[in-house]
Amino acid sequence: MSKLPNKEYSMRKLFQNQDGIALVVYIFVMMAMAAMAMAALQMTSLDLQTSDSHQKGKKAFYSAEVGLDLAVASIVKEFENLIPYTQSEDYPSADANGFITVANYRDHSIRYKVTNPLEKFLYQSSVGNSFIYHYAHTYDIEATAKSLKDTSKETIKERIRILETPLVQYFVFFGQTGGGADLELFPGPLMNMWGRIHSNGNIYIGSSGDGRGGFSTINLRNYDDQGNQSPHLMSASGKITTRFKHSGRTFDNTVFIKTSNMGTDFSPVQVLSPVMDKANEIEEETKFNGYVLVNEPQFVTPSRDLIKRGAFYEKRAMNPGKNTIDGITIIGTGGLGPGKIKITVSRPTLTDVTNLIKTRRTASGKFVSGLPSPIIRETKNAFSDCREQRRQVDTTDIDINALQRWYVAYLSDLGLNLGGDGIMIYTSRSPHANFSNQSGNLQSIRLVGNDRYRSVPQLLDETTLATDNPLYVQGDFNSVSTKGVALISDAYNILSNDFINHYPGLNQIPPNGGKLCGISQAQLFYFFRGTETTVNASVFTGNVHQRTTDGDGVHVYPRFHEYWWDPSLRRPSNLNILGSFVNLWTSVQAKSEWRRAGSDSYSAPTRNWGWDVRFQDPDFWPPFIPSVFSVERVGFLEK
Repeated sequence: MSKLPNKEYSMRKLFQNQDGIALVVYIFVMMAMAAMAMAALQMTSLDLQTSDSHQKGKKAFYSAEVGLDLAVASIVKEFENLIPYTQSEDYPSADANGFITVANYRDHSIRYKVTNPLEKFLYQSSVGNSFIYHYAHTYDIEATAKSLKDTSKETIKERIRILETPLVQYFVFFGQTGGGADLELFPGPLMNMWGRIHSNGNIYIGSSGDGRGGFSTINLRNYDDQGNQSPHLMSASGKITTRFKHSGRTFDNTVFIKTSNMGTDFSPVQVLSPVMDKANEIEEETKFNGYVLVNEPQFVTPSRDLIKRGAFYEKRAMNPGKNTIDGITIIGTGGLGPGKIKITVSRPTLTDVTNLIKTRRTASGKFVSGLPSPIIRETKNAFSDCREQRRQVDTTDIDINALQRWYVAYLSDLGLNLGGDGIMIYTSRSPHANFSNQSGNLQSIRLVGNDRYRSVPQLLDETTLATDNPLYVQGDFNSVSTKGVALISDAYNILSNDFINHYPGLNQIPPNGGKLCGISQAQLFYFFRGTETTVNASVFTGNVHQRTTDGDGVHVYPRFHEYWWDPSLRRPSNLNILGSFVNLWTSVQAKSEWRRAGSDSYSAPTRNWGWDVRFQDPDFWPPFIPSVFSVERVGFLEK
C-alpha cells in the first residue's frame, strides 16, 4: 500500500504548525511594538509634563526676579530722594513678617522682603584713572513668586550694594538730560583747572580769547594752586568738541589735558582733539590715557523738588533724623510782607527761637555778647538785579557766623554741644512750594557779615544751606579755617567784597535811584568795581539752558553784577573759588538769560577756579549733599 498519503499529511501538518508559529511570532512582535509605542507615549507624556513643569518653574523664577527688581527700585527711589532706605518692615505696605506683596504680576503673586544687615561704610572705586569714594549701603533681598493658576512657586535671594556718590567729588558736574545736560566752557583769559568734569550730555570747550584779540588756553591738570594732588578727568555721556554749541565756531589747540596723575608740573600733556565721540572713542581715550572719556553712561540725578518749601531740605532742617546733625530753619514770608521771619532749631527738640535770635539770648535768658545786631534781617529794595530784568531785590540777610555762634551758646546753656556731623540750614522767602517769584520784587537770600555788606569768612562746622530762592553771597565766604560747605539754591550770585560800597556820601546807596542797571560803563567802573573776593563752597544750583545762541556755560555759572577790574594791575580783579559747580536743574525763579540787551551791567573777573581737594576727605563733606546712586549685585542664591 502506498505511503504517499501519509507524507502528504505530515507536510500539511508541518505547514499548519509553521503558520501557527508565525502567527504567534507576529502576535508577540505586535505586542512588543505596542508596548514600545505605549512606552514612547508615556515618555512623550512625561517629557511634556516635565517641559510644562519646567516652563512653569521658569515663569515662577523670572517672576521672583521681578520681585528682586521691585525691591531694588524701591530702595533706589528712596536714595534718589536723599532718604536712606532702612528695611521693608519699616514701610506701611509691609505685612507682619516684613514682606511687601504685589497681588498679581502676570498671573503670579509676588512678595519681597528687604533687610539691612550692615552699617554703611566707605567704598572706593575707580573712575577713569582716579579713585572716587562712595557710601556703601548693603541689603539682603528675598523674593517669592507663586503662580495664581497652579502650584508652581520659586524663592530667590540676593545681596546688593547701593553706592551713594556725593557730587562734591566733582569740580564741574552737569547732570540734567537733553540740551540742559550740555556743558559749555569758553573763558577768555588763561584758565588753569583741576578736578573731575562730567556732563550728562555733550561738552563744548575751548578758550575764546584773552580780550585783546589773541587766544589763550585751558589747562586741565592734577594739582591745585597750592601744589596739592588733585584727581582730574573729563567725561561726557555724549561727545566732547572744541567748538561753540550753536554757531559752530572752532577753538582748536586751546585745551590741554595732563595724561598722568603724577607730579605737579604740566607734563605729559595732550591737546584735546576737535571732536571726540563714539566713532573714535577707543583711539581717542587711549591717546589720553583714560583721562578723557566719551559715550559714558548718564547719571540719574536729584530734582529741584528737594529745595521746595515743605520738601526734603526743609524737613531735614527741622528734623535731621539723628542728633549728630544740627538743623536750623529761617523762613520769611515773601509776598506777605517784612517782619514775618520765623526761626527754628532742631535740638534738643524742634523749637521756635525767633525772639531769642532777635534779642541774642539763650533759652534761660542769658545774653550772648559779641554778636552783631541783628543776626538776621530783612532788607527791602536791597539792590537791583540787572540780569533779572532790572528787578529790585528783597533779601533775607543772614550772618551765618553770628548765627552759628549764637546756636553754640544756646546749646551750651542746655548742657549740649554741636552734634559734630554738620549743620543743615534751610531758608526761604517763598510763602508756598509753588511760589514762582515772577512778579514784584525778587525774593532772595543773601549771606552777609557783621557790617551788612560783606559775608563772613569763617564758619564753625561743616554746613549745608539750601533755599528755593535765588542766593547771593556777598564778600569773602568760608575763607578762614575753611569748612566743607554746600550751597543749594535756585540760582547762585556772587557779589564782591566792595559791592555798592564805592559811592561816598550817599550812605552806600548807588546813583540812579538805587539802581545799578542802565548806568554808563564809566559809572559802573567807578561805583561798582568788583574787588578780589574768595569763596570756598560746593555750589548746587540752577542754570538757564534755553538759549539758541552761544554764551551760557560754566564760565558764567556764578552770576555777576559788577565791573571786575583792578586798576593797579590793569586787568580783571581775581575771583578765587575752591569747591564744585554742580548743575542739576534749570532755574525757575531767577530764570532770565545771562545777557539781555541793555541790561547786563557787569564784566567778568579773572577766574581762579578749581576743585577743593579737601573734598577727598569724607570728614569734610557737609550733611545731606546731593548724590548719585548705582547698584551692585554682591551675591545671588536660589533657595
